[in-house]
Amino acid sequence: MASYKLEYFDVRGCGEVTRMLLALAGKKFEDVRITLEQYTDEYKKKLPCGQLPVFDVDGKQLVDSTAINSYLAREFGYYGSSSWEAALIDQVVGVVSDIWTPLIETVFMPDEAAQIAKQKELFDGKVQGLMKFLEDALCKNGEGDGFFVGDKISLADLNFHTAMETLENLKYTDKNLDKYPKLAALRTRISADKGLSEYLAARPTSPI
Repeated sequence: MASYKLEYFDVRGCGEVTRMLLALAGKKFEDVRITLEQYTDEYKKKLPCGQLPVFDVDGKQLVDSTAINSYLAREFGYYGSSSWEAALIDQVVGVVSDIWTPLIETVFMPDEAAQIAKQKELFDGKVQGLMKFLEDALCKNGEGDGFFVGDKISLADLNFHTAMETLENLKYTDKNLDKYPKLAALRTRISADKGLSEYLAARPTSPI
């Protein structure tokens, strides 16, 4: 039996999809959560790329979240059943990243008013078009009552779920996300999965 260890910060961030993939597959793993106090220059020198995450499987290491998640999704059967389905999954992952990345960058802006102003700009503009694309993509598969690709949870769904958790916690409140009922229902289905629901209930709380 393979052994797994994830070393990442004590937040969801770029490590949560990895944790959810392992939970979904029913795999035990060592979840090493690093505090900012521990993340010193001396600590960074010990990391392969000087940054987190680092994922270890049987002594072999991967250091990029995209590579880690793609590997685990393929390994556990959450990357579609064909090259076309894998491409559709990659497409959703990419669009979700286009939503998540600029919004998460606002969290680190020093001025709260500037954070909210930038979040409003993004939610009122770019984000709405991308969310509509995601809902349309979902509706092309089983009329939107299943998952993004195929008939079970995939890497695409987990990326979406994690990103939406972060969006909900942003300071700007008028996000207009209730315009996408199929996406809201998808989140509920993902959270209800037995393996995931147990993990989600037991994990530490985090704003991002």
